[in-house]
Amino acid sequence: MTITFQRVINGFYFTGLAEVEPAEPATETSPAWPTIVTVWNLHLDGSPKDCIDIIDPAVIQRIEQMIVAAL
Repeated sequence: MTITFQRVINGFYFTGLAEVEPAEPATETSPAWPTIVTVWNLHLDGSPKDCIDIIDPAVIQRIEQMIVAAL
């Protein structure tokens, strides 16, 4: 499922879209999967341009972790 998000990190306001794959329990034929979040669209401080290619990947991972924690 695709969700929108808004997060403030170190005074910067990030908005965008992320894909969320919910966790799945283990079965006899497959292992359990944790919730996976992938940010695929990112805007900084209301900018109209997607800035995912120029933002530090550590910031993107932090946003993904914040989304998982909020679910």
